[in-house]
Amino acid sequence: MAFGERSWVELLPSYLTSENKGRLQQGIEQFYPENRSEISYDNFYRDFGHKYFLQGDIILDVRMANWNSSTASYEKTYIEGLILSNTCDISLENKRDVNPKQCLFAPLINLEEFLSDLSINGLSGDKLETFKKNVKSQFYSNIFYLPKIKENESDRIALLDKIFWFPIEEMESLIETIDEERIASLDHYGFYLLNFKLSYHFCRLPEQCDRVA
Repeated sequence: MAFGERSWVELLPSYLTSENKGRLQQGIEQFYPENRSEISYDNFYRDFGHKYFLQGDIILDVRMANWNSSTASYEKTYIEGLILSNTCDISLENKRDVNPKQCLFAPLINLEEFLSDLSINGLSGDKLETFKKNVKSQFYSNIFYLPKIKENESDRIALLDKIFWFPIEEMESLIETIDEERIASLDHYGFYLLNFKLSYHFCRLPEQCDRVA
């Protein structure tokens, strides 16, 4: 791995078990084709009873501006969203008179519907199956795969290149009905896999590109 066998482990908190750290290493290795393998998504979500929002919470019907390519304009829509902002940054207890921080979301879409659209647009057969397998292996930097929350639901994907912001003052109104607004909350494995995925998508620290040259 480009991060090194030891250095990446030192980024993780000490309270994680060796098993959890091992699973995270397996997840991170998916960014390198030669190391790709099947990922276990057991214990990806956690039970929640907390009355505040966490980074990695999945929220129902978040208002956003959707780009309509046919009319070349934005339209208001509502979509499931994955909170990307740091938990402390969006805490309503952290009152900021100067430089208030807004809440960043990644839109979530149904994986099967996404695959259906690709099929309609000409991607089919082995290419479609390979794409689906790569998505579930977290291979694509701009797509974060989330397994189904309940048995009768579909898998979801978060689109990390379509992030949008939501007013922090509006989050307070969602707190009043948070048990209805929040669909799920990521457990340790899901949370740290998301963090590494965001780091890889935006930073590419081991990109091995000499910008001076």
